[in-house]
Amino acid sequence: MNHRLQLILNVLVPILFLLGAFLLLPKLLVFFFPFLLGALLSLLASPLIRLLNRRSPLMKRQHASAVIMILLLALIGFLLYWLLAAGLHFVKLLLRRLPDMAQWLLTSLRALAGERRKLLFGMPDQLNRIIDNLIANSDAYGEELIGRLSSPAFSASLDLVKSVPTLLVYLVVTILSGFCFCKDGERYLKRLRELLPERFRRYFSLLRQDAWKILHGWLLANLEIMALVFLLLSAGFFLLRIPYGILIALFIAFLDFLPLFGVGFILWPWIALELLSQRFMEAFWLLLLYLMTQLVRQFLQPKIMGDAMGLPPLLTLLFLYLGFKFYGIGGMIFAIPLGMLFLSLYRFGAFDKMLDSARELFRELLSFL
Repeated sequence: MNHRLQLILNVLVPILFLLGAFLLLPKLLVFFFPFLLGALLSLLASPLIRLLNRRSPLMKRQHASAVIMILLLALIGFLLYWLLAAGLHFVKLLLRRLPDMAQWLLTSLRALAGERRKLLFGMPDQLNRIIDNLIANSDAYGEELIGRLSSPAFSASLDLVKSVPTLLVYLVVTILSGFCFCKDGERYLKRLRELLPERFRRYFSLLRQDAWKILHGWLLANLEIMALVFLLLSAGFFLLRIPYGILIALFIAFLDFLPLFGVGFILWPWIALELLSQRFMEAFWLLLLYLMTQLVRQFLQPKIMGDAMGLPPLLTLLFLYLGFKFYGIGGMIFAIPLGMLFLSLYRFGAFDKMLDSARELFRELLSFL
């Protein structure tokens, strides 16, 4: 093969491979998400399983895996139940205030109807007629609005009921795959290594050594950010004397960790409800609390991520920005560990051949100039 063509292929093939992995990997992770959760559960349970095997030599690994998985799932279920109960209690508190807010809206409309001549004095007659028609037809508009809101709510309820079997299938697959990974995970990895070419096998072994360090640093950094958000929200709710403030702060901090959610997922509707209830000071303090959490998070996130994972703050910020630009908020969560894996591959020499070929092509290009 032509030497120059070989150099071009040495550059293009790895780039196309990385681009394909970059585009397909998120879709594959979403498609096999229950198995990914099962692998994460087995990763959490493996140290406990090894400890139980050492303490009870007569217990087989499959029995130890079953015991630890049951205990781990019970703990996760308890935490989810606790968070869900706190969230439902918060929703109940909001629903109790809905009649007061509806009464306030009705009173405000009546006051507007009584004072509209003062408010609209000097305005064009056409604008006055429009306002009069809006006030006169407010009941009809209200009924239409309720109808439009109730229809999506009814559809959402039906969708939720329809999704229950799917969620149950995902749950069963997650539990069974987690048990299989706990029981035979080492055998699966060994078989995977045998299927890989020798060059990829070496990178696989080296990456496996770094994987726990990367995962540990990533989890530690996210837990530190969650704890920081929780402390800020708890202090703010305590000063505002909000009932069950610590539970609400814990629930919001947990949502802040999840993709597509955040502090604003709870605080923005809360601020709107406070404004509708004419509790302007409470709305102002909640808005200030939201801005404080966002400022602290955005300024400290690169520093915390960098310290926990051994990255310079500028490189951490670059990975976060790239994750946000390509995949939004969810991409920011997984950008750091994926960037660390990319750097590990570079450190292990996975791109040496590509870079050497690119340098040689660049030198040949300069020779033509």
